[in-house]
Amino acid sequence: MSWAAGRDRNICKRITFTQDEWERVQNLYEELTRYAPEHRSFSSYARRMLSERRIHVTEIRPLTDPEPIAREIDRIGVNVNQIAHWANANEHITPAQVEEIRASFDRIEQLLGDLFADRREAWKDA
Repeated sequence: MSWAAGRDRNICKRITFTQDEWERVQNLYEELTRYAPEHRSFSSYARRMLSERRIHVTEIRPLTDPEPIAREIDRIGVNVNQIAHWANANEHITPAQVEEIRASFDRIEQLLGDLFADRREAWKDA
């Protein structure tokens, strides 16, 4: 029984590379397989690249850097805590301070809304 008998893919071709070409191929393959598990085998990757000339990979990264959002929420939390502490010490709070708290929560809602809108857009484009 020959090697090709009973195989769906029964044609085998050899290909040769220079060292530089092989390093480029390996780098592309490693980069791709990080995000496209269906091409984990080199044969699958090479077959697709040679037959379709490209592989479309959608890399999903954190859509926004969480650091600025965390800093903004932290600042808002500090403001709210200061106002709450002052209100507890003085046993009253002014309408302006209530408005400041509401504005802070509106800002949090806006930041989170923007974050989720970015996420929805990324999924729609994928």
